[in-house]
Amino acid sequence: MREYLQDLAAKKEFTGSVLAVRRGEVLVRFAAGEADEEKHIPNQPDTVFRIASVTKQFTSMIVLKLRDRGLLGLDDPVCQYLVPTYIKTCPKAWGPITIRETLIHTSGIPNIQEFPDYYAKLSEPTTTRALIQRFVHKPLNFKPGTCWQYSNSGYILAGAIIQKVTHKPYGTVLQEMIAGPLDLQHTGYSRGNPPDGYAKGYFTVGTPAPPISGSQAFSATGIYSNVDDIARWDRAFGAHLVAPPATVKQAFTPQAACPSNGCLNLPSTAYAFGWLVDRLDGHRLRYHPGLLQGYAASNMYLPNDDIAVVVLSNVQNTDTNAIARHLATMALESSECAS
Repeated sequence: MREYLQDLAAKKEFTGSVLAVRRGEVLVRFAAGEADEEKHIPNQPDTVFRIASVTKQFTSMIVLKLRDRGLLGLDDPVCQYLVPTYIKTCPKAWGPITIRETLIHTSGIPNIQEFPDYYAKLSEPTTTRALIQRFVHKPLNFKPGTCWQYSNSGYILAGAIIQKVTHKPYGTVLQEMIAGPLDLQHTGYSRGNPPDGYAKGYFTVGTPAPPISGSQAFSATGIYSNVDDIARWDRAFGAHLVAPPATVKQAFTPQAACPSNGCLNLPSTAYAFGWLVDRLDGHRLRYHPGLLQGYAASNMYLPNDDIAVVVLSNVQNTDTNAIARHLATMALESSECAS
């Protein structure tokens, strides 16, 4: 694994941090490239990155845990939680949309990340209410519940609902319900930048990306973390530390079938709660990619094998999913040799 990663780094095809763990044993923990090219600060195995859409796993689990506490129902209409705190009135087309549909990308709400002005505004501070205003009056792409289409907008609504029912900011809820109890010391959400020392984002090596305002990314793509914390997060599912067994099982259970070319054009048959559903060499695989201005990420977990592979990069054009899949395959192959 180390030779493979060193080769990628030498060819400038990998900048970032990697961790692969099997049943608690570290198979490889590796870092390459620079966290800050201007100051020549190298990436370290514990460097903090923006994890982009890997955020969705956390947002989904918070919603499931709030459901467990009786604060909401997955099949509740979203409108009852949004009016009047975030919008004055709900569009008629939004009437049937449920919380579940926002989490599994079947709401039909257009994806804010595909709006022409999305990246132009990504560095500007905003509010949850202002984010929702940007898509609340757009026509739906399809009747809710009838298709699968990736939408950060749905996850922004989920974050708003989390704040509504807890009466606390999203970052506080993340800390109290997940990061604190699981001892994820480098994981959090900031409306501005991550803490000092985080990896700055680049489009390609040598080409800096504009900074991201956490308030724009919010509950869809806004969390920061490092490879150690993400692997700990994955293994908390296997050990049922993050939630009771029934809730963990539900988080991993297919909710919506993927298009014929896979969800997000990646190998997958279905989407669960913030996880793509797939098999790798016959083994159950749950994973999610992340891609945002200046960052790429992939988090893979094989629950039956207790294998976690986390690849975080601060160079956007890095193929983190291919790297993670290759490492996961290697972990499985070496596991079979050992047995």
